[in-house]
Amino acid sequence: MSNQTKEKLIEAAIVLFSQNNIETLSVQKINETAKVANKSALYYHFKSKWGLVEAALDHVMTPYVKDSLALLNAIQPEQVQVSDVVDALMKPMVKILLQENGIHYLKFFSKTISAGDEGRIIVVKTLVPISDKAVELLQLALPDAEPDAIALKVLFTFNTILNVVSDIGLEHFWPTKVKDHKLLGKYLKDYIEGGIRFKVNQRYD
Repeated sequence: MSNQTKEKLIEAAIVLFSQNNIETLSVQKINETAKVANKSALYYHFKSKWGLVEAALDHVMTPYVKDSLALLNAIQPEQVQVSDVVDALMKPMVKILLQENGIHYLKFFSKTISAGDEGRIIVVKTLVPISDKAVELLQLALPDAEPDAIALKVLFTFNTILNVVSDIGLEHFWPTKVKDHKLLGKYLKDYIEGGIRFKVNQRYD
Protein backbone atom coordinates (compact mmCIF):
# COMPACT_ATOMS: atom_id res chain seq x y z
CA MET A 1 0.00 0.00 0.00
CA SER A 2 1.19 3.50 -0.86
CA ASN A 3 2.82 6.12 1.33
CA GLN A 4 0.16 8.50 0.03
CA THR A 5 -2.50 6.42 1.77
CA LYS A 6 -0.42 6.46 4.95
CA GLU A 7 -0.11 10.27 4.85
CA LYS A 8 -3.84 10.69 4.19
CA LEU A 9 -4.65 8.57 7.23
CA ILE A 10 -2.26 10.57 9.43
CA GLU A 11 -3.64 13.95 8.32
CA ALA A 12 -7.24 12.78 8.75
CA ALA A 13 -6.42 11.37 12.17
CA ILE A 14 -4.85 14.64 13.36
CA VAL A 15 -7.96 16.66 12.45
CA LEU A 16 -10.39 14.07 13.85
CA PHE A 17 -8.43 13.42 17.02
CA SER A 18 -8.18 17.17 17.64
CA GLN A 19 -11.98 17.41 17.67
CA ASN A 20 -13.11 14.08 19.11
CA ASN A 21 -12.44 11.59 21.87
CA ILE A 22 -9.51 9.48 20.67
CA GLU A 23 -10.64 6.39 22.54
CA THR A 24 -14.16 6.33 21.06
CA LEU A 25 -13.42 7.55 17.51
CA SER A 26 -14.05 4.72 15.06
CA VAL A 27 -11.63 3.39 12.46
CA GLN A 28 -14.48 3.65 9.94
CA LYS A 29 -14.75 7.40 10.53
CA ILE A 30 -11.00 7.81 10.05
CA ASN A 31 -11.13 5.88 6.75
CA GLU A 32 -14.09 7.94 5.53
CA THR A 33 -12.41 11.26 6.35
CA ALA A 34 -9.15 10.15 4.72
CA LYS A 35 -11.12 8.93 1.68
CA VAL A 36 -9.40 5.56 1.94
CA ALA A 37 -11.46 2.77 0.39
CA ASN A 38 -9.37 -0.14 1.69
CA LYS A 39 -10.70 -0.80 5.20
CA SER A 40 -7.55 -2.69 6.20
CA ALA A 41 -5.15 0.14 5.23
CA LEU A 42 -4.98 1.54 8.77
CA TYR A 43 -4.07 -1.85 10.22
CA TYR A 44 -1.57 -2.49 7.42
CA HIS A 45 0.32 0.75 8.05
CA PHE A 46 -0.12 1.21 11.81
CA LYS A 47 -1.23 -2.17 13.26
CA SER A 48 -3.88 -0.49 15.45
CA LYS A 49 -5.64 2.81 16.11
CA TRP A 50 -3.09 3.59 18.84
CA GLY A 51 -0.35 2.88 16.33
CA LEU A 52 -1.93 5.59 14.17
CA VAL A 53 -2.09 7.93 17.18
CA GLU A 54 1.63 7.42 17.79
CA ALA A 55 2.48 7.99 14.11
CA ALA A 56 0.31 11.12 14.01
CA LEU A 57 1.89 12.48 17.18
CA ASP A 58 5.33 11.79 15.74
CA HIS A 59 4.31 13.70 12.59
CA VAL A 60 3.18 16.66 14.72
CA MET A 61 5.92 16.68 17.32
CA THR A 62 9.10 15.71 15.44
CA PRO A 63 9.55 19.28 14.12
CA TYR A 64 8.88 20.66 17.63
CA VAL A 65 11.38 18.32 19.27
CA LYS A 66 13.98 19.05 16.59
CA ASP A 67 13.59 22.84 16.82
CA SER A 68 13.40 22.92 20.61
CA LEU A 69 16.47 20.72 21.05
CA ALA A 70 18.40 22.85 18.56
CA LEU A 71 17.61 25.98 20.59
CA LEU A 72 18.43 24.28 23.90
CA ASN A 73 21.72 22.88 22.57
CA ALA A 74 22.70 26.34 21.29
CA ILE A 75 22.55 27.79 24.82
CA GLN A 76 25.99 28.25 26.34
CA PRO A 77 25.94 26.41 29.71
CA GLU A 78 28.10 29.02 31.42
CA GLN A 79 25.75 31.82 30.32
CA VAL A 80 22.37 30.09 30.60
CA GLN A 81 19.36 32.15 31.68
CA VAL A 82 15.91 30.87 32.61
CA SER A 83 14.45 33.06 29.84
CA ASP A 84 16.61 31.26 27.24
CA VAL A 85 15.19 27.88 28.25
CA VAL A 86 11.61 29.19 28.21
CA ASP A 87 12.19 30.60 24.71
CA ALA A 88 13.48 27.23 23.53
CA LEU A 89 10.33 25.49 24.77
CA MET A 90 7.89 28.17 23.65
CA LYS A 91 8.98 29.45 20.23
CA PRO A 92 8.76 26.09 18.39
CA MET A 93 5.21 25.61 19.76
CA VAL A 94 4.16 29.00 18.39
CA LYS A 95 5.77 28.03 15.07
CA ILE A 96 3.49 24.98 14.88
CA LEU A 97 0.44 27.14 15.56
CA LEU A 98 1.29 29.43 12.63
CA GLN A 99 1.50 26.65 10.04
CA GLU A 100 -1.45 25.26 8.06
CA ASN A 101 -3.67 23.14 10.34
CA GLY A 102 -1.41 24.19 13.21
CA ILE A 103 -4.29 24.66 15.64
CA HIS A 104 -5.44 21.08 14.89
CA TYR A 105 -1.91 19.83 15.51
CA LEU A 106 -1.76 21.43 18.96
CA LYS A 107 -5.29 20.42 19.96
CA PHE A 108 -4.52 16.84 18.88
CA PHE A 109 -1.39 16.93 21.05
CA SER A 110 -3.51 18.15 23.98
CA LYS A 111 -6.17 15.48 23.35
CA THR A 112 -3.52 12.76 23.36
CA ILE A 113 -2.44 13.83 26.85
CA SER A 114 -6.01 13.51 28.12
CA ALA A 115 -6.67 10.17 26.36
CA GLY A 116 -5.72 7.93 29.26
CA ASP A 117 -2.42 6.32 30.12
CA GLU A 118 -1.77 5.07 26.57
CA GLY A 119 -1.79 8.64 25.29
CA ARG A 120 0.29 9.98 28.16
CA ILE A 121 2.96 7.31 27.69
CA ILE A 122 3.30 8.25 24.00
CA VAL A 123 3.56 11.97 24.84
CA VAL A 124 6.15 11.49 27.59
CA LYS A 125 8.29 9.33 25.32
CA THR A 126 8.21 12.13 22.75
CA LEU A 127 9.06 14.96 25.15
CA VAL A 128 11.66 13.34 27.43
CA PRO A 129 14.70 14.38 25.31
CA ILE A 130 13.63 18.04 25.52
CA SER A 131 12.74 17.78 29.20
CA ASP A 132 16.09 16.23 30.12
CA LYS A 133 18.01 19.02 28.39
CA ALA A 134 15.79 21.77 29.80
CA VAL A 135 16.17 20.42 33.35
CA GLU A 136 19.95 20.18 32.91
CA LEU A 137 20.17 23.83 31.81
CA LEU A 138 17.78 25.14 34.46
CA GLN A 139 19.83 23.44 37.17
CA LEU A 140 22.82 25.43 35.91
CA ALA A 141 20.81 28.66 35.83
CA LEU A 142 19.34 27.99 39.29
CA PRO A 143 22.04 26.05 41.17
CA ASP A 144 20.17 26.11 44.51
CA ALA A 145 17.01 24.63 43.01
CA GLU A 146 15.53 21.32 44.12
CA PRO A 147 15.87 18.80 41.23
CA ASP A 148 12.27 17.60 41.62
CA ALA A 149 11.00 21.19 41.60
CA ILE A 150 12.84 21.87 38.34
CA ALA A 151 11.60 18.64 36.72
CA LEU A 152 7.98 19.33 37.66
CA LYS A 153 8.16 22.96 36.59
CA VAL A 154 9.39 21.87 33.15
CA LEU A 155 6.34 19.58 32.96
CA PHE A 156 4.07 22.47 34.01
CA THR A 157 5.77 24.68 31.41
CA PHE A 158 4.90 22.22 28.62
CA ASN A 159 1.29 22.06 29.80
CA THR A 160 0.96 25.83 30.16
CA ILE A 161 2.42 26.62 26.75
CA LEU A 162 0.34 23.95 25.03
CA ASN A 163 -2.96 24.95 26.64
CA VAL A 164 -2.52 28.71 26.28
CA VAL A 165 -1.27 28.55 22.68
CA SER A 166 -3.93 26.05 21.56
CA ASP A 167 -6.70 28.18 23.16
CA ILE A 168 -5.62 31.32 21.32
CA GLY A 169 -8.58 33.68 20.89
CA LEU A 170 -9.93 33.56 24.44
CA GLU A 171 -8.18 36.85 25.15
CA HIS A 172 -10.56 38.65 22.76
CA PHE A 173 -13.38 38.10 25.27
CA TRP A 174 -11.29 38.63 28.41
CA PRO A 175 -11.48 41.95 30.34
CA THR A 176 -8.07 43.19 29.19
CA LYS A 177 -6.90 45.76 26.66
CA VAL A 178 -4.05 43.50 25.54
CA LYS A 179 -5.08 41.65 22.37
CA ASP A 180 -1.88 41.65 20.32
CA HIS A 181 -0.43 38.14 20.09
CA LYS A 182 3.17 39.31 20.41
CA LEU A 183 2.37 41.13 23.64
CA LEU A 184 0.41 38.13 24.91
CA GLY A 185 3.46 35.98 24.21
CA LYS A 186 5.63 38.30 26.32
CA TYR A 187 3.20 38.12 29.24
CA LEU A 188 3.03 34.33 28.89
CA LYS A 189 6.82 34.09 28.94
CA ASP A 190 6.99 36.31 32.05
CA TYR A 191 4.34 34.15 33.74
CA ILE A 192 6.20 30.92 33.01
CA GLU A 193 9.61 32.31 33.94
CA GLY A 194 8.22 33.66 37.21
CA GLY A 195 6.63 30.30 37.99
CA ILE A 196 9.90 28.47 37.41
CA ARG A 197 11.83 30.83 39.70
CA PHE A 198 9.23 31.02 42.48
CA LYS A 199 10.18 28.83 45.49
CA VAL A 200 12.34 26.70 43.21
CA ASN A 201 14.48 25.69 46.18
CA GLN A 202 11.41 24.54 48.13
CA ARG A 203 11.01 20.82 48.83
CA TYR A 204 7.63 19.45 49.91
CA ASP A 205 7.44 16.18 51.85
